[in-house]
This record gives sequence, structure tokens and C-alpha cells, in this order.
Amino acid sequence: MKKILIWTSLFIVLAGCTQDDQGASLNAKSADGVQFGIKTKSPLELVVESDDNEQEQEKEKESEQNGSEADVITVDNPHETDVIVNKQRRLPEGFEPKDLVEPNVSFNAPEGNPKRLMKKEAAQALEDLFEGAKNAGFDLYAQSGYRSIETQTWIYNNNVETKGQEHADKYSAVPGHSEHHTGLAMDITIPLETGGFLGLEEALGETDAGQWVAEHAHEYGFVIRYPEGKSHITGYEYEPWHLRYFGIELATEIHESRLTVEEFFDLY
Repeated sequence: MKKILIWTSLFIVLAGCTQDDQGASLNAKSADGVQFGIKTKSPLELVVESDDNEQEQEKEKESEQNGSEADVITVDNPHETDVIVNKQRRLPEGFEPKDLVEPNVSFNAPEGNPKRLMKKEAAQALEDLFEGAKNAGFDLYAQSGYRSIETQTWIYNNNVETKGQEHADKYSAVPGHSEHHTGLAMDITIPLETGGFLGLEEALGETDAGQWVAEHAHEYGFVIRYPEGKSHITGYEYEPWHLRYFGIELATEIHESRLTVEEFFDLY
């Protein structure tokens, strides 16, 4: 961090003007004999003040990106289909979704892993979405649904350690702020012709399967939660793989509005 040294020279031509040993205050007498003081700051004081100002600016910048503690609110409808969590809205402490089930779809995740779970209504809708994609000629695989706060804590911390804070905050939610906690979100992927899976990559949005999902997901109650070019609103980079369930009626309204979830619910 740069430190700016500000040196000031003050020359006062007044009768009876004196300077103390530290050079911090100047005393003078006016024409009628009344003594007055002029308080100045020493170079050391100015350096400290400049350093403090820079630290405060850094804190304000970070607060603008992630939301300060004072800005964060705890949602009061954590079990509802239209609950909204983001960098400024978190779930209550100890929250756990109700009626988690495993949708009957193809998975790119080990059997028995909790991330194969979703809330029952969302799981049934995911089955319909995958069937619709199959009928259109596309194979979809579910990769990551429900996550506990403990799991998200590990994921977030690991991303910070391996990819850095800036990257982690673009793609990974702080524990308590992730949509995966709600049981209403699922990350999807597609198989590769060469074997294996595409993974959670932006390239999914450029594939025929990814474009079909973007165009038809709302018909089954889902939206692409973090659309392309909207990170300044959603707080996260483009994620064509991240589907969020709202129910057919609400998802269709969001899709047709061409707005982000934050804009649609007037939270931006």
C-alpha cells in the first residue's frame, strides 16, 4: 500500500509568532494583544491519516461487492418456493429444507451423496425437464443439488485457498447464502462424445443442449439463475448449468420478463 508523505511549510509573518518543539502548533498575537493558536498536523500524523483513509476505501470497495454485515438480512420465508437468497440475503442459522428426495434422473454424482437430493416438488419438476430434453434429443445429467451449510463452508474455503478470494466470490456463495441450501437448485451437465462429462463450464451455454435448456427450462418451472452479462446484478458470473426452481407460473413470468431474479423481485 502506498503511503503518501505530505510535507507542509507554513510561513507566517506576524509579530510574536512562535512554533512549539514538535512543529504542530503556531501561536501568534493579534494587533490588540489577543493570543490565538493555529493547529497544524505533523508529517507523521498526515501519514497515519492517509494510511487510514486508504484502508477505509478498501473496506468500502469490498462492502460494495459482497455486502457488509449491516446490509445482510435473514429471509423470513426459507421454506417457500419463491425464497430469494443472494449476497445480501441469507438463510436462518441452522436451516434445513423439508421433504428432500432424490429425483429419478441420471446423475454425475455418487449414489448416496446428499447433493443428489432436492425438495420433492423441485425433484419431480427436474424429472419432467430431463424427460423433455430426452424427447428433444438431449441427455442431461444432474450433478449437484442440495448442500448443507457445512458442505458449502468446505467448498467456499477450498475455492478461496486454491483459486483465490476474487474467483471464489464470483462463483461460490458464502455459507448461508447459497441457493443449494434451499433444495430448490440443481447444477446440470452433459456427457461428452469422447467420454466423461463437460462439467460445470460456461461452454454448456454454447451447446445445443444448453441452449435448449435456456429456452425451455421455464416450461418445467426452472430458470437460469445467473444469466450471462448480469454479474453486476446477481453478484455471480454466468452459470448456464445452475437451474433454480420457482414453479411453472413464476418461472415463466421471470423468463418472459428477461430480467434477473433480483430485478424481477425488485431487489436490485
